[in-house]
Amino acid sequence: MKIVCFPHYTCGGLLCDIMNNTWSSIGSNGGILSVHHSIGKIGDTDSVMTDFDPKILFGRLVGIDPNVWIGTHCWLGNVSLDENVEVINVTTVTHKSKLYRWLRAWHHYYLGSSPWQNLQGIEQIDKQRETAKNYLAGFMPVNRKKFINIEFADIVECKPALFKLVNYSISRHLERWQKINDFLFEDRLWNSPATQRFYEAEYEVTMNQKYVYQ
Repeated sequence: MKIVCFPHYTCGGLLCDIMNNTWSSIGSNGGILSVHHSIGKIGDTDSVMTDFDPKILFGRLVGIDPNVWIGTHCWLGNVSLDENVEVINVTTVTHKSKLYRWLRAWHHYYLGSSPWQNLQGIEQIDKQRETAKNYLAGFMPVNRKKFINIEFADIVECKPALFKLVNYSISRHLERWQKINDFLFEDRLWNSPATQRFYEAEYEVTMNQKYVYQ
């Protein structure tokens, strides 16, 4: 059995396509609609999914080809696994990884969501900042046999850790993904409204005090 574990908006669909050498369509939410990356999704959270029933997860995998990589939002660090299970664990430990994840969620989901669209001014900013706090939680590495940990930022920035996963050219997959997520590669990224909301959320959590808007 082969599993890709990832928090939402961290390339789960892309990785399942890459690892299975498939080419899936693009969804309206900016994600890659890989059938395999949805098989193990038994829930979701904008933080880290550690509260789940492993029996439900692995019940979804009965009869699945053991050579196919399937995806789940579940973090498996606390779950006992069969020795034959291989896992790619997409981590969000670094500041960059958390920010990149937040930016994808911002652009592909939250900007079009009712809670945000129905608010204006400071109320909207407050809502955005409060939402960003959930993305400060890290999807942590798992230091166990047959686990490969790869930081989300290393995927976005096409670092060597990504290319070590496969033995064929993945340039076509990466070029399409980068086009869909072009906002991650803009010069104004670090001063964008979405990034500012993330900084403000981080400030409040770190300093344990409310951000004062000018």
